[in-house]
Amino acid sequence: MNRLLMLTLVIAAGCDWMPGRPTVPEVTRGNPATVHGFAPLWATNCQGCHGEEGLWGPARPLNDPLYQSLVTDEWLRTTISDGIDGTLMPPHSVDNGGWMTPEQIDSVVSGMRTHWTDNPPAYAAQSPAIINWKKSPGNTDRGLAVFNTYCSPCHGENGVGAMAGSPIDTSFLALASDQMIRATIVCGRPDVGMPDWQGNFNGKPAPERDGLAPLTERQVADVLAWITSHRVEFPGQPYPASGNNGPGYRGGN
Repeated sequence: MNRLLMLTLVIAAGCDWMPGRPTVPEVTRGNPATVHGFAPLWATNCQGCHGEEGLWGPARPLNDPLYQSLVTDEWLRTTISDGIDGTLMPPHSVDNGGWMTPEQIDSVVSGMRTHWTDNPPAYAAQSPAIINWKKSPGNTDRGLAVFNTYCSPCHGENGVGAMAGSPIDTSFLALASDQMIRATIVCGRPDVGMPDWQGNFNGKPAPERDGLAPLTERQVADVLAWITSHRVEFPGQPYPASGNNGPGYRGGN
């Protein structure tokens, strides 16, 4: 018995392993601060909304040289860090309740700049601004006329929707910021076939815009004003009893 007890003590003294106890501390498992590199950071934090390669997501495509030419590194960092109020874009920085460190945010920004900025169109320098623009109240009546001329082949007369969705849908407007809508008007959506302000889609003229001049700054402001005039206090159903009598509105009928 003494010999057995002695052997047990010797074995126990030389063994630091017990069932259920990891042999090596797993400090990286489930720790978002240990994720490095653009690809894994994008996959973890961004692709659910902006698409696996920055395209084909429900949110703004960021794999777009025209768009990337019109935004700054600082604007991208701030947007990732702080999110966008009133939309589904959350704050990602640790300081704002997210999971990303400043170094990780820098890695995402530099990754987008490295991979998605090649060959912006020659007219990018003349594009209307999509960040920090001088906000104009716009004119909704002019905006409706411009919309029906430039946008209705895809979005339907008065914006009620056709082959593309309705940009005046109140649920959409509740989730879309003015900046995102303006960026879409100016840059289009190259992943789903929407032309940019010049009427081009992936560098080629879009048939829907044949014979139409590029949108002017005033026209962009007017279309933005008309679209956003359809926001309501209570988006979706049930609709407010008073309805919305804005030009072209059909959401409550």
